[in-house]
Amino acid sequence: ILAVTFGSFASSGVSIMKMLGFGIAFAILIDATIVRALLVPALMRLFGAANWWAPKWLTRIYKKVNLTH
Repeated sequence: ILAVTFGSFASSGVSIMKMLGFGIAFAILIDATIVRALLVPALMRLFGAANWWAPKWLTRIYKKVNLTH
């Protein structure tokens, strides 16, 4: 939806709006396809258990409120 919205700016008569619309629409499409669909799952698989690591200050809060998985 965002890519289409910003892509519609590319049909504007103002050249800066055309460039901005094309650039943002292209960036959103790249983010949605390559980064979120390919890169994030690949990195999560690579990092394994490190994905679910929590900092010490946060684990103390978890224990204080009795939050477990």
